[in-house]
Amino acid sequence: MKKYILSIVISATLFSCSDLDVVPIGQISDSNFPLSDDDAVAVVNAVYQPNVGISTALGYTIDLTSELEINAENPNSGGALLGVMEWEPNNSYVASVWNGLFNTITRANDVVDKISPSGIITPALKTRLVGEAKFLRAYSYFYLVQLWGETPLVLHNIDGDKVPRTAINDVYAQIVTDLKDAADALPAYTDYASSDKGRASKGAALAYLSKVYLVWGQVDDNADAATRKERYNESVRYANLVTGYSLEENFLANWDINNRNGKEDIFSVQHKTGQASATSGGNHLVHCSFYGGLSNSLFPHVYPTTNFQRDPNDPNIIKKIIVSTIVNKWIDDFDDRDQRKRGTYLKDYRINKDSVFVYEFARYRKYIDTTHITTTATTIDVNRTVIRYAEVLLLKAEAINERDGAPNAEAYEAINQVRRRAFRQPPSGASEIADLPTGLNYDQFKARIQQERVFELTYEQNRWTDLVRWRIYLKTLNEAVNNGYISAEFGKQNVKPHYYRFPIPKSERDIDPERMWQNYGFAGSTVSENPYRSYEPGYTDK
Repeated sequence: MKKYILSIVISATLFSCSDLDVVPIGQISDSNFPLSDDDAVAVVNAVYQPNVGISTALGYTIDLTSELEINAENPNSGGALLGVMEWEPNNSYVASVWNGLFNTITRANDVVDKISPSGIITPALKTRLVGEAKFLRAYSYFYLVQLWGETPLVLHNIDGDKVPRTAINDVYAQIVTDLKDAADALPAYTDYASSDKGRASKGAALAYLSKVYLVWGQVDDNADAATRKERYNESVRYANLVTGYSLEENFLANWDINNRNGKEDIFSVQHKTGQASATSGGNHLVHCSFYGGLSNSLFPHVYPTTNFQRDPNDPNIIKKIIVSTIVNKWIDDFDDRDQRKRGTYLKDYRINKDSVFVYEFARYRKYIDTTHITTTATTIDVNRTVIRYAEVLLLKAEAINERDGAPNAEAYEAINQVRRRAFRQPPSGASEIADLPTGLNYDQFKARIQQERVFELTYEQNRWTDLVRWRIYLKTLNEAVNNGYISAEFGKQNVKPHYYRFPIPKSERDIDPERMWQNYGFAGSTVSENPYRSYEPGYTDK
């Protein structure tokens, strides 16, 4: 792991003291760290900054490596190689995520170690700032432990170049500790001033505790039944503590630039309006969603077919309204009455009252700003959703089913709230068109949860981690190709057993290959036995 020393010099682009917009603030040296409340806020703002630059890389590592996206890049690019299941330790996107997360951790460590003992910072502010840093440290380690497994657990930067890869359960235990500390220290999001919206809050820490406990219970190979049940129970308990949020009536309001950090949003990466570079604050996922604007370039990574109608006099514009007949497995899985169908995918766009553009290749809808559709691919100013209240409800429903071996009324109500919003039904009270049928057993309810997470969370960087924790990753990608949902030309059938982890970046192993041993199956690994053999019988030995 590279050792980032924030305390010596902060010369990168940082957040301003008053809000989360990205502006340069100069340098803070170790000798005057920190001088004032404003200095302390500026240093904590810097902890958020690396998260801005890795939005695209997270999209590639977590979404493009699933069956819901295909490659549309230069075939030799890092993203393309992830998409066609050719993963190597020198992949630029894998390294970008690793470096961005450890950069966040290093900056968070400085806050915890150097702001905590400060006698200069106002006590209440100091408590909040340390809470923010601990949340962001836990958030980063949660990605790291899911993507790479054992990861160096660095809590003090002086030890950064000495810490070996740490046991998975130890990493999870530290994540939980940090999140509990953050939940105790942070205010509710409603208590933040408008200029501070988007910061980590008590609700964010509680929501993440619910998710972490669920995932930890599912992936811990050594946990006994009682330990798993306790973790699932904690997941439910923390989900119930997430209060003060509600579902947006309009699904797409979650990505409306005029509704940033709205009532459903729990934690999002704040992307600055007008920035046109991922490194300077823009959300490059928007660019991937809408590359080329009103054109039929092969973006984003939604599996296309070409069975659609065009005006014979104009290959691009459909005069009046001609219903598109684009066929797409993932789009067609949605009920036509479900607002998430058009909220997730964009197949056509009305230019004016007389003309509609029909896309040959569907776009992901969530990150398209249709109020500025001609410039949305370059302004790229929509926040990246990390966790929102709808996911907390789905986590709760899933955790109850895992804990009890069957759904109860509380689990049904949680998932049905999400579905009622989707079908524009009142949030409470039974709905004939939205509610799941009662009487489902464990397996049936789990299958519905899995499908609902696709309907609700597509393109929100959850799919690879979901398939891995459910241990259906190899099966899902192979079946997508075998059933004809994805053409073999896009390479999803190339998925390999060792893709239950990402490779440790080559740049990290070059520093100390013994301490930073490589994951099974990748170049340089000395692990001889497949540690994932039992995950998917029939697939892991192919």
